[in-house]
Amino acid sequence: MKTSKKLIVMLLVLILGIAAFVPSTFSWYDHKDSQTGNRMTYSRNDLPVSAGTISLVTKKYRMDGNNVYYDQKGNKEYDGGAISSGSVAKETNQYYGTTITNTGSAPAYVNLYLKNFTNDPNNYIGTLQPSLTHKNLSSSVHLTNKNFIRVYVQVGNANNWKDSNAKTYLVYKTKTNSNYQYKQITNNINIASDTGNILNGVATRYVDLADNTTEFFFATDGNDGGFNTSNCTVTQPWYRTKTITNVQAETGYYLTGVADDTTFNAQYATFAIPGGVSVNTYFDTATINKNQHAYVTLTKGTNYTGASASYEISGNNISINGNTGYITAGSSFNNGSTATVTTTITGSLGDTTTVTTAITNPALMPSAAVALNVEIPGRHTDEEGKTVDGTAEIVWYIQNTSSNTCSFSGIYYTK
Repeated sequence: MKTSKKLIVMLLVLILGIAAFVPSTFSWYDHKDSQTGNRMTYSRNDLPVSAGTISLVTKKYRMDGNNVYYDQKGNKEYDGGAISSGSVAKETNQYYGTTITNTGSAPAYVNLYLKNFTNDPNNYIGTLQPSLTHKNLSSSVHLTNKNFIRVYVQVGNANNWKDSNAKTYLVYKTKTNSNYQYKQITNNINIASDTGNILNGVATRYVDLADNTTEFFFATDGNDGGFNTSNCTVTQPWYRTKTITNVQAETGYYLTGVADDTTFNAQYATFAIPGGVSVNTYFDTATINKNQHAYVTLTKGTNYTGASASYEISGNNISINGNTGYITAGSSFNNGSTATVTTTITGSLGDTTTVTTAITNPALMPSAAVALNVEIPGRHTDEEGKTVDGTAEIVWYIQNTSSNTCSFSGIYYTK
């Protein structure tokens, strides 16, 4: 081998050897109590929807102690064939190469994960290609939607609707179900004072509908069988309102007490519910190690609307600061520990809704991110004029600084 090539190979080995032995406390950024790991990723705005067929193959790199082995040409060498799981001995590093193939014509943006990775703060995952800072498995949270529209109705001023035995129904359709369905409205809220156009002293009832509701109307049996619950489309006009197609959350509808001159449907008017309850998103789950933090508090006007939010914890060794939004796991919140945070949203009328967040410190992480938003080129013409699939390799490693072997049971991607 020429002297210049030898120097290049020696330099590569030296650089990689230094990177492999970086102590777990080193970082370009402070990772303490970080829920994201402050990783530098190839994040993009408005990522296109990835198309095409994606496949991946992962192989281990041949290691010399904690260093990757290079051949005489300066190429990293694989150690065996494709793998779908693996383990890393204590106080050891292992490097891997995952080659991703895209047979579609457009680029794909792929996230690479490990399944059931050993949950230990002393285990680190990082990448060399694309270059990201190394990170440990700190807390993570997952958002979900609270899919409902809450609407309110007052029936006190309408004949036959206010009788003591009368039942009020909300009859509705959704985008996924073109047939009418109905819910009996039983929730009662006593209005203490006149707010806006809310009628003073009249009980306001509410009902939650799926967020893909397309139309609805109110109906009553009028205490004499006028509303036929067995067939929601058959009613006497006086016992139902016109169909409402502009479905609005946090909106009240009250009956005026008169019928429409043309259709004889019961007339209604609308009024705003200041501080009405709705939840857009909330934290469904949070995984957290002992002595770590995770953010679960909801932001008014962003995650929810309503007058206030309060939090209650079920479980030991977990506390929450409602001002900062952090839950803190104590020193005894070991692997296998669980807790629940119940968030109660209260509206201006006193109505509430609750969402729950499951807090766990699992022995295995269901998913551990390796790299996010990595661009895999689509099929293209190479320098020789041949049409070839798009490929990219993610070179990643596990740095195990713990006193136990760590492992993962699968390698998968999302796009």
